[in-house]
Amino acid sequence: MPLPTRAPDVRWRAGIDLNPLDVRDPDDVRWLEVLVWPEHTERVARLRGAVQVAAADPPYLVTGDLNERLGELVEQVPDGCTTVVLHTAVLAYLDEDARARFVGAVTGLPVHWISQEAPSVVPGVRDRLPRRPSQGPASLVLAVDGEPVAYTAPHGGSIEWFGRSLPGTAPASARVAT
Repeated sequence: MPLPTRAPDVRWRAGIDLNPLDVRDPDDVRWLEVLVWPEHTERVARLRGAVQVAAADPPYLVTGDLNERLGELVEQVPDGCTTVVLHTAVLAYLDEDARARFVGAVTGLPVHWISQEAPSVVPGVRDRLPRRPSQGPASLVLAVDGEPVAYTAPHGGSIEWFGRSLPGTAPASARVAT
C-alpha cells in the first residue's frame, strides 16, 4: 500500500458544512455518537478519540454550501502551505449539476483533491476504474486529483489499493484491512 514516507505537517485545517457541529459542545458530540450504529462500538471509540483531538485544537469551520464557500476558504490558507481538499461521502448529497460545479471548481483551484465517494458520484471517476473490488465491503472509491487509487469500505473498514504508487509514498501492495 502507498504509505507516506513521513507524516504530513498539518498547519491549518478548515471545513465547510451547512450545519457545522462543535466538538466542544456536549450536545453536538452526543448527536454524533447516536448517528453511529449501536453495534459499532469500535467506531464510537474512534469517534471519541477524534473528538478529543479536534476539541484540543478545533478546525476553522464555516457555515454554507461547499460550492459557494470553497474558493473563499482556499484563499485563506496560509502562505507556504500545500492545500488539500478532502471529502468523504459528501457529494452524494448534491444533485448532478452541483457535483459537476464542485468538480469544476476544485480542479480549477491550486489544490490537491482527495475524494472518497461511491463510484458513480464523482463525474468521470467510474470510467477510470481499473477493475471491480475483489471482495468484501469496499464500496467507495478513493481518488487523488480525480485519479482513482483504491477501493475503500465506508467508515474506514478496509482499503484495496490499485497498485499505483503516489508521489511521496512507499511502493503499493495489494489489500490491507484497517
